[in-house]
Amino acid sequence: MRTHRVGSHPPDELRRASDLGHRIEGILLLVVAVLAIAGNVFAIVWASTAWPVPVVTAGLLLLIAIYPRHPVGDWSLIWGEPQQRQHTMIAVALVAGGIAVLLKPRLPGLGVVWPGALVLAGILFLTHAQHGTGEAVRKAVRRHRILGATLILAGLIAASAVWTSNAALAELWPVVLLVAALQLLLYREPAGAYEAAHAGHDRGSVPPK
Repeated sequence: MRTHRVGSHPPDELRRASDLGHRIEGILLLVVAVLAIAGNVFAIVWASTAWPVPVVTAGLLLLIAIYPRHPVGDWSLIWGEPQQRQHTMIAVALVAGGIAVLLKPRLPGLGVVWPGALVLAGILFLTHAQHGTGEAVRKAVRRHRILGATLILAGLIAASAVWTSNAALAELWPVVLLVAALQLLLYREPAGAYEAAHAGHDRGSVPPK
């Protein structure tokens, strides 16, 4: 894999990378939602077993998109950038949440990890750092806050389903996740994203998800 130094990505490349990342993550979460609906609503056993796999895949791909594209010496700089630090935390949460679901049959206490991962990801999207012109930042913040609220709702419903063993709630959370997945899939960086410094938001210097 060809590596690039942090700061070497022009704004148009950052926007393309971000749009591609949103589409890939959106597709994977769409698969998660569809499989979870198949398992929870239609009692398709293999789907119930399969849906955590794309969750883990989504987290791993996000980490791969952030770090291996840059020299190891730049990784501390990447972590120090607020947006990429949030992306890293979301990626780790997805990996942990997916693995917890896979291990749940043997360790039932892990049942709350996946809902917690959704809530954490939602909170990080609510507070997601953005870069670009003032108007671009406002548009991106608004869209990410809607996405964050949707993920938090899915996580709270999933947590309630675990705590109450309520079948209706177990059927509902993947439907809400489906809405979040579509938001990711359809997201496009607004014009002016990563173009210039904005008060309180430094110009993007490392590749977005």
